[in-house]
Amino acid sequence: MRRPVLAALLLLPLLAACGGGGGSGEQPTRAAGNGAGVPATPSTPAPAAGTPSSTAPGKAPATSQGPKNTVPDAELTPVTGSFTKKEKKYLSGRVPEGTDPAAILQAGQETCDRLAATAKIDRDATLGAIIAGDIKDAEGAVKGLCPELKPLIEDAEGGYADGTHEDPAPGTYRALTTAKDCSWSLDSATGGKHRITIKKGTRSFTSGGCYAWAKDS
Repeated sequence: MRRPVLAALLLLPLLAACGGGGGSGEQPTRAAGNGAGVPATPSTPAPAAGTPSSTAPGKAPATSQGPKNTVPDAELTPVTGSFTKKEKKYLSGRVPEGTDPAAILQAGQETCDRLAATAKIDRDATLGAIIAGDIKDAEGAVKGLCPELKPLIEDAEGGYADGTHEDPAPGTYRALTTAKDCSWSLDSATGGKHRITIKKGTRSFTSGGCYAWAKDS
């Protein structure tokens, strides 16, 4: 199975067996009467080759910023039950006005579950999804709800998604796919089809069909 296909599974609803704890050891607080459930986390497609990327040199995509008008921390209460201190900290500044905070919490916990479940099958696919921005606010969810998954975020740091990147950071990178149509071009580099070394002073780096590149340890 190609890694991009497997990574796309991150965006599908979790099986019931995955649970909702997000690896935190705490049960999520659910909103009463929310029969519609929580929508799956939307994906953000990786930019096509030749398209300027918003990724800063040597950095994974920035996490999404919180909404401008949010529920004050003092009013972060579920319909039933209560939030833990850890959950309230995660929800601070994340809940838009008029939104059930329990739904935001559940979405974050499901992100943790997706990361953990898919990493067990293919860690590189998970890293690629984080680097490409296919998992909304992965860093925020890990930091606030499932810190045990922090190594995934750390390994994604400094990666590049498919697209064009100006002034790429020097270093050795490996493509997170073995696809035959993976191709790349830059003005100063050495390496093979799925592994490259970017030299200092390289002006731009473009790749297509490679999904994402991670810094080689």
